[in-house]
Amino acid sequence: MSENNFWEELQINDRLVIDTIRKYGSDTIYFKDKDSKFIWNNYDHAKQLGAATPDELVGKTDMDYFPAEFAEKARQVELEIMRTGKPVLNIEEELYLDDDNVKYYSASKYPLYDKDNNIVGTWGISRDITETKKLELELERSYHKMELLARVDDLSGLYNRRYFYETLEKYASLYEKRTDGSTFALLVIDVDDITNINDQYGQQNGDIVLKSVAERCVANVRTEDTCFRTGGDEFAIVLLDTEKITAVGLAKKLVELMATEPVVLDGRRERITISAGLAMFDPADPDLSDLLSKAERKLNKSKREGKNKVSF
Repeated sequence: MSENNFWEELQINDRLVIDTIRKYGSDTIYFKDKDSKFIWNNYDHAKQLGAATPDELVGKTDMDYFPAEFAEKARQVELEIMRTGKPVLNIEEELYLDDDNVKYYSASKYPLYDKDNNIVGTWGISRDITETKKLELELERSYHKMELLARVDDLSGLYNRRYFYETLEKYASLYEKRTDGSTFALLVIDVDDITNINDQYGQQNGDIVLKSVAERCVANVRTEDTCFRTGGDEFAIVLLDTEKITAVGLAKKLVELMATEPVVLDGRRERITISAGLAMFDPADPDLSDLLSKAERKLNKSKREGKNKVSF
């Protein structure tokens, strides 16, 4: 039997094709008039909207089944399609059923023409992509979580040494291009005599000291400033858009705060001090190795001169 005869014998026609799509299509298919009223729907769409048959949807609009915001957004898309004659493909639609339940759809919508090639409405196909979208969002959240963990020091909760260098490079590039004279400061910090603390109280209490220093740094800088743990007992703070006198004031405040607020170790209140070194970034000489070297030299000066101070 030839292929043509095969199709003739089966008496395939437009109505059979349309009925098959209407009954068995797994995506939602819908046709609307110029007022966005349904004029034809498949069974899957009727089921989605809670109707027993597609005929129940005729004359209804999205406003009868969906939240007003969702329905109005769909209406605006359809108006634009009818105005331009251009389809809109692969729209991602979010349908919030309640605060904890959201559905996602991928929709493509097209102009609907009559026999004289006049636009008389729109038609479209939508697919429920909720499970795929939820998996995608979960993977995205996991990626960002892993990305954050790669930047954060486990003990202190501050950004780590790797991210410290990335941040310095970013801000050096930014301030080097500025013409308003603004700059940033780098403050490096060491906890004084941390070895003695570990020897006397043990590593766990030494960790308590490091956490305390981290918490006090974060609590006493501005939101635009960033704190880092760059080594065992080493910390750094990048202070943005600041003059030297302001940066020195903050550094002195931190040194004094550490010395006057004891840390409880094994039930005993112990006085903890820090030494610090401050250096200002020079946009005219943006070499970061020089900036780091200056800050370290100032820190060493504080150590030599008795600790519990900031040098600048």
